[in-house]
Amino acid sequence: MSFSLAIGLLLLIGGWLLPALLAFLFFAPSIGLLVLVERRWATVTASAASNNID
Repeated sequence: MSFSLAIGLLLLIGGWLLPALLAFLFFAPSIGLLVLVERRWATVTASAASNNID
């Protein structure tokens, strides 16, 4: 994930706009997947924590 972002930024700095856009497009699904997994983990953790209350 961070590799495509880093490559995209380097290409953008170098003036290669089309390859930079392509690298950023590869970054978008991975950040979406990261947000989805973090939300799922937060709900699972919160429900597990509420079940352990005495």
